[in-house]
Amino acid sequence: MPRHRTFAEKLSALIDSVRADDEAPHSYRELSAAIERADGPAMSPAYLQQLATGKRINPKIHYVEALARLFGVPVTYFFDDNESQEPEPNVSGGEARLMAMRAQELSPQGRRQVMDLLELVERYERAERDTPDNRRG
Repeated sequence: MPRHRTFAEKLSALIDSVRADDEAPHSYRELSAAIERADGPAMSPAYLQQLATGKRINPKIHYVEALARLFGVPVTYFFDDNESQEPEPNVSGGEARLMAMRAQELSPQGRRQVMDLLELVERYERAERDTPDNRRG
């Protein structure tokens, strides 16, 4: 069974991969500036280095989203060891963990609303699966 890669290992691998490209940002300062230019949240070079070396763990979701956009990977790349560079058409464990992380930042009322929406979607999908046209015989 493959070893679980940490957030820091995954981020470092992305940073190393862009450093091979002469036109990509090479330093933490350049990465920080690139995130800011893309209207991402302010991330200091020191904070990026701490994330990449594992000195800081569990970044807030808006930082993870900004990093995913910068490197052109799905957000789930950071959470799912089976996630490739390409998004999968179905919900992976990484996407479910991402949803849970984002829900933690909501108010209790917001979390109740999300749960209500999930229940509605689940009922809708169950009804779709159970229609005669969708049953396989």
